[in-house]
This record gives sequence, structure tokens and C-alpha cells, in this order.
Amino acid sequence: MSITRKLIRVDGTETVLVGPHALRDIAQMIGADTLDVVMLRHMGKPLHTMLVDDEGAVKGSAVNEKATTLYHLNCVPGTTWEIHGDVVIVPDGDFAEI
Repeated sequence: MSITRKLIRVDGTETVLVGPHALRDIAQMIGADTLDVVMLRHMGKPLHTMLVDDEGAVKGSAVNEKATTLYHLNCVPGTTWEIHGDVVIVPDGDFAEI
């Protein structure tokens, strides 16, 4: 699997992102004060993560159908939670360990 970096908007549009981005830049791209991480194990190696607005549902952001589909591919069957707001997908290796 190749490396993927992209922004997925709630309207379904996708924008390819070039190179790693700082977490604060990703948060600004998607309008988030705090980020949550979804591991996208279904994508294989290298491991990718989906960065989402931790408060998207509370803020009343629209459901992101594409992001929700990706989320459900990595959940226990029967999970119904939806992803709200724009998301960014990046290789997990973009971020250094603390």
C-alpha cells in the first residue's frame, strides 16, 4: 500500500496533502480545538491514522459519510457512531514519539 495524506471534507471532496503537517496545522485545516485519532488498520502497511475533531458531534458538525465508512471498517461490527466534520488521513509515522 502506498502512503496516503489527504483531507476529506463533509461534502465528500478530497484534497491530496503533500508532506507531513504539524498537528496544529491539521487541527486548523479541519477547524478542531482538540484532535482524536482513529487507527486505519484496514489500509495495511504503513499504518495510517485519521485525525478527527474530537468535538465535531458536540459542535453540530455535519456527518462525514466517507470518514464514517472508513471508521466502521476498523470498528467492532454493529458500531453506529458517526464521524462529524472534516478529517485528515496521514501515515502514523508522520508524528514523532514523545
